[in-house]
Amino acid sequence: MKTFLIILTFLLAFSACSEKTAFSRFDMSKKQELGADSLQRSKLKFQDKVNGIVSIIYLNTVAPELYSDDEYFYVNSYVKNRDDKPKMLLNNQEPLSIKELSAVNEFTELMNVSTEWSKYYLVAFPKQGDKLSFVFESGQYVSDSLKFEKDE
Repeated sequence: MKTFLIILTFLLAFSACSEKTAFSRFDMSKKQELGADSLQRSKLKFQDKVNGIVSIIYLNTVAPELYSDDEYFYVNSYVKNRDDKPKMLLNNQEPLSIKELSAVNEFTELMNVSTEWSKYYLVAFPKQGDKLSFVFESGQYVSDSLKFEKDE
């Protein structure tokens, strides 16, 4: 019982000193925090082989004042076979537009990544419901279904 009280005392003492969020320990802008919060990643797989990785940020939650008329995503992909043309689906629908971006672009600060061997895209889809399911395909390799939800 005595050990339990000592442990409980230390837990209470240290929990009172805890920070409110994980982001308070980093020097990030509000936009970077929203980008990190919205970021999702998936490996591109076919059976037991991995061919690349994709990172996606749902821009409507990061900058709703700029991206509210359609569903916008910032996509960073690294695929071993750079000649494969990517296919992206949102709730099984094709995008309205796909714009390939340079390694350094207006969204670079959201992921803090800009490499020449990756490809970057701004992708727009028609307006959807509250639950979004994004899939990235490159040749026969497919990402997991990445789930995004709209803020209320």
